[in-house]
Amino acid sequence: MQPAKDYNFSIIYTIMNTDFIEFLAKSGAVKFGEFTLKSGRQSPFFISTGVLCDGATSYELGRHFARKINEVYGNNIDAVYGPAYKGIPLVVAVSIALQKEFSINKPWIFDRKEKKTYGDISAFVGAALDINARVVVVDDVFTTGETKMEAVDKIERIIKAKVVGIVIAVDRQEKGVRLGAIEEFTNKTGVPVHSVTTIKDVFDHLKNRTVEGKVYVSNKTYEMFIDYRKKYGI
Repeated sequence: MQPAKDYNFSIIYTIMNTDFIEFLAKSGAVKFGEFTLKSGRQSPFFISTGVLCDGATSYELGRHFARKINEVYGNNIDAVYGPAYKGIPLVVAVSIALQKEFSINKPWIFDRKEKKTYGDISAFVGAALDINARVVVVDDVFTTGETKMEAVDKIERIIKAKVVGIVIAVDRQEKGVRLGAIEEFTNKTGVPVHSVTTIKDVFDHLKNRTVEGKVYVSNKTYEMFIDYRKKYGI
């Protein structure tokens, strides 16, 4: 993994994706309340696409990712990669949606967390990629970037492929050490990160809005979010 000292940081957002935001809320992929994160931070929201575990919701999630990948890369990729474990069903859904929605037929690949000692002992499952194959990583969120760093290193070191970008469902828009977590990651790795939506857009769209008879973000919840962003947001 080669650092890009002179990389001109950029993260691409599109117009607020309200359909995706409401889908996340209705499906429970984004929850509101009080949650303790892996980092120890107390967050007023929690995002996990792991709850999308049937055919309809998996495909809908994959469709939104496929739209973003098509928007940014078109057909100019060789494979999509999902980190184990939650990234496994996601990358399969994205691969299917790319074909069905945009006629972009690309193979998927994911890693093994535990080393296999029999049969196929490869560290990866899925397509056999050529050296310098262009790979897009898909995942649900970006918080500190630690797991993304591990994924990029694993792909480029073991497969000798090239990670050309990461696509996430929601950018939490949080601080790193000195800059935003995504900016720090991109400056260090040279890998751009693209999000389908941002957490600010999620809260702004859902604040006091009734979605199929339910309000997901009240004034109180929104105030908790503002306080959280003052402490950890960019």
